[in-house]
Amino acid sequence: MNVRRVARGLPAAVLTAALCGGSAAAQSSQPIYPVYDGFHVTDDGVYVISYAYFSHNFDEVTIPPSAGNAFGTEPADRRQPTTFRPGHHRFQCVMVMGTDFTGGLRWSLSHAGTTTSTSEDMLQYNWELDDRTRGAVLREVDLETAPHGVCLNRSPLVRFLGLRRGPEGEPPEVEVAVGVELKLFGSVRDEGLPRGGQLTSAWRVLDGPGAVRFSAPGEPRTLAWFDAPGVYELELRASDSEREAAERLVVRVGAGE
Repeated sequence: MNVRRVARGLPAAVLTAALCGGSAAAQSSQPIYPVYDGFHVTDDGVYVISYAYFSHNFDEVTIPPSAGNAFGTEPADRRQPTTFRPGHHRFQCVMVMGTDFTGGLRWSLSHAGTTTSTSEDMLQYNWELDDRTRGAVLREVDLETAPHGVCLNRSPLVRFLGLRRGPEGEPPEVEVAVGVELKLFGSVRDEGLPRGGQLTSAWRVLDGPGAVRFSAPGEPRTLAWFDAPGVYELELRASDSEREAAERLVVRVGAGE
């Protein structure tokens, strides 16, 4: 069995595989690399740390809590994710640690005959999170009530790709004509917690003068058709079986030709 330690960024072997491609069979039996995102320390000396992972496998891979999915310092099971999706996924295990935290908490994953681990050097200045990344890590983290030393379940992250909210936080807006298909590029991401939960999503119409038809109402990416002109408000809602999140989208529908 190969044993590797993963430091900042992605391992060269993963990047090489991504560039060279390969058969689906090969892509379904690649190692999974845990990655350390970094840390934030509050004014009160409380540490918040975050882990990610990278999988070049073609399909989802499940690694139950065991020697193959464990932290090096007891308890080995810290509610870390057990389902690993293809690609690079940041902020998948966010933990709140005490003021006495000194680092050295390595996450190890074993798959396809290879064990990889995060770095032990966790509190060096170059691992400290910048302002933008810190906001993503601290999302929905209540420092007063969060349990220490375990991965926190946060609500799914719902977005519309390529669209931004207005200057006062208003929902993004798009335009289309009656009877013309509108491509809706929603995105729903989650860290895979709680274990055994199911990530689901659904589109619905909150307001509008006519009927709306979705080609795939249970998928983040769908087509939509509107049968009457006017202003519609849509919602994409996601659930991980324990927590929910939603985003709204305004669609201005013209009469067309």
